[in-house]
Amino acid sequence: MFMKLLLTALVIAGAIFAIRLRNRSAEVDVQAQRLSPPVIAGTRRLPWVFAYSFLLLALVGTGIYLFLAWRDASQVVDVRVIDSRSGREVVYQAYRGDVGERSFETTDGRRVSLAEVERLELGGR
Repeated sequence: MFMKLLLTALVIAGAIFAIRLRNRSAEVDVQAQRLSPPVIAGTRRLPWVFAYSFLLLALVGTGIYLFLAWRDASQVVDVRVIDSRSGREVVYQAYRGDVGERSFETTDGRRVSLAEVERLELGGR
């Protein structure tokens, strides 16, 4: 939760900084045109290259994160439900993303809810 708030604050601060920088650069450009010779074209392009590179890196990173989360959630696992009173054990197969704390949905569509005396164990394949 803290990371979400921090990321939001950084995005807002970055937007404010970019707006101030743009306003300041517009004022400086007007003064520079009056006082100095033309600016070299390559120096104005460098910040845009960094911005687009950062944007591309963020999009690629987000795509990789979403792919890995999807892959983990769609992995089939063995779910063992153990009754602590009798020791009886039942094994189901479910997708990792469908397993909650006290219930899960099997790969064949059955919804299983655990009682207070049952415990759940996950096993990989």
